[in-house]
Amino acid sequence: MKRPALFLFAAVVLLAAATLWWWRFRREHPLLLSGTVESRDVGVGSLVGGRVASVEVEEGEEVTAGQLLVTLESDFVDIQIREQEAAVARTRAALERVTTGPRREELRRARIAWEDAERERRRLGALRAESVIGQQQYDSAAARADAAHETLEELTRGSRSEDVSESRAAVAQAEGRLDYLKRQRAEMEVRAPAAGRIEVLDLRPGDLVGAGQPFLTLLEPEELWVRVYVPETRLAGVRVGQGAAITVDGISGSIFSGRVTEIRSRGEYTPRNIQTLDQRNDQVFGVKVRFEPAPELKPGMAALVRLLPEVGPGELPPTAPSRAP
Repeated sequence: MKRPALFLFAAVVLLAAATLWWWRFRREHPLLLSGTVESRDVGVGSLVGGRVASVEVEEGEEVTAGQLLVTLESDFVDIQIREQEAAVARTRAALERVTTGPRREELRRARIAWEDAERERRRLGALRAESVIGQQQYDSAAARADAAHETLEELTRGSRSEDVSESRAAVAQAEGRLDYLKRQRAEMEVRAPAAGRIEVLDLRPGDLVGAGQPFLTLLEPEELWVRVYVPETRLAGVRVGQGAAITVDGISGSIFSGRVTEIRSRGEYTPRNIQTLDQRNDQVFGVKVRFEPAPELKPGMAALVRLLPEVGPGELPPTAPSRAP
């Protein structure tokens, strides 16, 4: 065998050996990272603000979705609601009056007035023909008869469409104002948007709270994850949906199954409160690993995350991690 061919053969063998070693290294040495158990927290407050009337919960207490947390004084809003309810009743009555039109009694009176004016016009017409009265006196009687007839016609036709539309708009405006006040009244009772634990609450009756300003923090334990930081040199081996095995300090013998749900698009330098197994000054990318919550898991616990190697073509999938009994 010629020397160039021998060198080429040796290079291929070395490359194959290096590839095999790298594959076995990745299978036997998965990426191990440390992080902290985190959960979603919600800042809870009121859109209107005001003076605190009562505080129904304490810091650290478990609450359910919709549970009353804090009540604000609502005297001023209650007065406005009663006044607006009266305004709504007035506008609805006006709309009903316009929609229904004149009563039968009004139509009867208008017809009687027109018939009386018409008889007077005819009587004076006969006298005018005999030159007993002047033209001006007859013209006045005829004008009164025409006016009475027009009044009767107007009442017979009913209300104008423009008047009906205006009354309906007035009702809609009054009802919208009432709904707004009732929404403000509802904001006086601050309720939990979701089940969780009261993390921060420094509030007493009599305190003033601002509109739109959170005054307590609610922790949602049903949304748990671990934020870890992957060195740039190992980022190529991490994919969204990749499996992970998670162990938590203080819970010995338990392994929790997780999945990578987010990989940040921008790199950063390792935060000081996070330790990786590579050099601290290497550029890293934040990775979010979500896992199913358990009663013994609490936000703030230190955790180790072992990212499972991805399965390649023809490979057998690794055994999925599970909680040990």
